[in-house]
Amino acid sequence: METSNLKQVVIISKTKKHVDRDKLAIKGLPLRLAQTFDAGGTAFGHLAQHPCDIIVLDSDLSDMDGKTFLKTIKNNSSLKHIPVVMVTVRNERNEVLDAVAAGCSGYIIRPYNDETFAGHLKTAIQLVRFNEIEMGQLADAKLMLELGHFEDAIEEFEEVVSAGQEEALKYYDLGCRYLVKEKYGKAIVSFQKAVKMNDMYAEAYQGLAEAHKGAGDIDQCQFYLKKAAVIYAESDSMDKVKGLFIEILKYDHTAANPFNSLGVKLRKTGDFEGAIRAYNQALELTPSDENIYYNKAKALYFLEDRENCRQNLSLALTINSDFTEARKMYKKLTGTSWPRSNADKSATAKDVSGEGTEAKASGPSREKAIKDV
Repeated sequence: METSNLKQVVIISKTKKHVDRDKLAIKGLPLRLAQTFDAGGTAFGHLAQHPCDIIVLDSDLSDMDGKTFLKTIKNNSSLKHIPVVMVTVRNERNEVLDAVAAGCSGYIIRPYNDETFAGHLKTAIQLVRFNEIEMGQLADAKLMLELGHFEDAIEEFEEVVSAGQEEALKYYDLGCRYLVKEKYGKAIVSFQKAVKMNDMYAEAYQGLAEAHKGAGDIDQCQFYLKKAAVIYAESDSMDKVKGLFIEILKYDHTAANPFNSLGVKLRKTGDFEGAIRAYNQALELTPSDENIYYNKAKALYFLEDRENCRQNLSLALTINSDFTEARKMYKKLTGTSWPRSNADKSATAKDVSGEGTEAKASGPSREKAIKDV
């Protein structure tokens, strides 16, 4: 087999028997082992000069832990696109969640069989190509821009962004839902797709700005520069929200609805749009929970969306007409009282601080072993 055209893989682990096992597994795959390292610092220095196509990363290195190295790679603009597959003996639930939060492209638990190893590496490599058609269009548009064909470049860039950023948000939401179901492999794939889509849109908007500048339209240039800035900001926000959601799952993993807890935390930080997205996902899990409608109404109130605020309060009170805090807010908003039911209910307001059906921290989480990711 011609090795020069094979994808290059780097193995990083301080444990020789782990390196030997991974090398043996790679021999049966269409991959070429480029290098092995026991230290993260040495590996990073090498990769900065000689990037590879995929990294097989153990949890224990001679100078740092694997998650620290993974975060370092993902925070580097030149190396963050390299897929990193964690291969580790650590099978605790929180270890998997931390790796997902850091941006891994796969999580394999030792000891593994060759089929599992091959499947995870294949998926990780395929993820790099998942939006291959759009990335090809983006490359064509950049070439037209370099050649000074500004109108043609604008047309190509506009086609790339035609799907809108909703596509990236769709994958992000899907990843969160998979986390709740503990389908970690699918969550990893969804989050990786969201990242790739966001990066692509940001590049395309920057290209549109440059093309319009070349065509002499400064107003459109500034418009698309702002669009690119928004995408970058939203990408950072999505990453932070993912980390926050994973922290909720780690320490409040017995909660009935972690999306409600996420919405609460986002609302309290002033991210009202993000809170509403979280509440919408919460309602998919528990659509008859009056507390979620009430929490969503509060976020809508801060966004000055009075009509949708009223509608969500109405839904909360339809479910529980004796919900005291919802009744107070409804009267404040509309000037009229919600009719109280004849039923003798003892429901009280379950505020957004963590009571009732919201996730409630109750000390350290219980570790759960993961058999397969």
